[in-house]
Amino acid sequence: MADPTEEDKKQKELEVLRDAFQAFNETTQHLQKSYETLQERIKDLNQELEKKNIELENNLQEKEKVKNYLHNILESLTSGVIVVDENQSITTLSQTAGALLNLPPEECLNRPLHEAVPYPLFHTMVERLKESKKGNLIQDEELKNAEGRRIKVRISASPVHDASGARLGTVLIVQDITELKQLEEEAERNDRLRAMGEMAAGIAHEIRNPLASIELFASVMKKDSQGDPEKIKLPDHIVSGVKNMDRIISSLLLFAKSPEPSRKQCNINDLLRGILESNTDLQVPDTVTLYCDYCKDEPLVQGDKELLQQVFLNFIRNAVQAMPDGGDLKLRIEKNRSADDNTYHRHFITTTISDTGVGISSANRENIFNPFFSTKDKGTGLGLAIAHNIVKAHQGTIDVQSREGEGTTFIVNLPGWE
Repeated sequence: MADPTEEDKKQKELEVLRDAFQAFNETTQHLQKSYETLQERIKDLNQELEKKNIELENNLQEKEKVKNYLHNILESLTSGVIVVDENQSITTLSQTAGALLNLPPEECLNRPLHEAVPYPLFHTMVERLKESKKGNLIQDEELKNAEGRRIKVRISASPVHDASGARLGTVLIVQDITELKQLEEEAERNDRLRAMGEMAAGIAHEIRNPLASIELFASVMKKDSQGDPEKIKLPDHIVSGVKNMDRIISSLLLFAKSPEPSRKQCNINDLLRGILESNTDLQVPDTVTLYCDYCKDEPLVQGDKELLQQVFLNFIRNAVQAMPDGGDLKLRIEKNRSADDNTYHRHFITTTISDTGVGISSANRENIFNPFFSTKDKGTGLGLAIAHNIVKAHQGTIDVQSREGEGTTFIVNLPGWE
């Protein structure tokens, strides 16, 4: 076999090179096709990723809206909310709870409950709830708010569970029930006084009839004494006692019956000025300093001037008598109007009578409007009972705030003139 010529070698090399170039072209085309397919896949992935990102962003925005919505609801509640975890660390404390308990919410978060809230009752209720089989616990407490005023709150504790039923912590709800308690006390007081009034009216009529006979017999005895000074003394004492009893019975009947005040225009500024300046029944000693804060607008009420004069005279006289060693007597009149003056809203004239006297004990404070209850040596104890009935007949309210040894404040609300 003859050796391949140089020409054959070149031809063979060209064929190899041609085959290699063709394979390279095929590989390049395959790579190009794969690259185009990969680009299409990347484009689809990018579109899918962008769609997922949009969905995720919408989901986050929706969750943020729900979070803000729930937060706004929480902060809009008139009740305060405190949430603690199982370690009694505070996870939530609403602004209302902070205001009621005089605590800054942001400084209480993630702190132990017993350190952040200076009221042991909260910690005690959480501990009791863990041991109790009940679903919740409720207890009332008296606290001092940011203004230093004593308020009554109702605290309820309930467990917090997740979807599987595992306990996550405790939620504490704090409600200001001061007004509710005042309304309950006023309703109870009205029922008690109504029953007492019915009983007193019956007793007064039964007593008054024989009194007339006693006075008549005393007059006969006086005539039969024939001017003997010694014999006259006895019937005079009897007549004097009868008149004193008759005066008490008249006051009792005034308490028992519901007065029907005239619905006339009455200026409380002028009424109090008249009591202080020209009333001979009221003597304010020099040791008592009088402060009068009259209403700038005309404080007109719908009421009976004579009956209201009796009410305020009684309160002012009691305030003076509560300061035997002197003190401060403050009178304040203000008009409570709605913020929206364009809409009809009933308004009240509030008169506050405050003294710095001996004060009233908590036990006596519940009975001061009862007839014949008095802490004084003299008097019938009917003054405040009659004043209560008069204010009630005017569709008004009386509130009393007092601490023994610190003074007393009576707050009288009367419907304003419409």
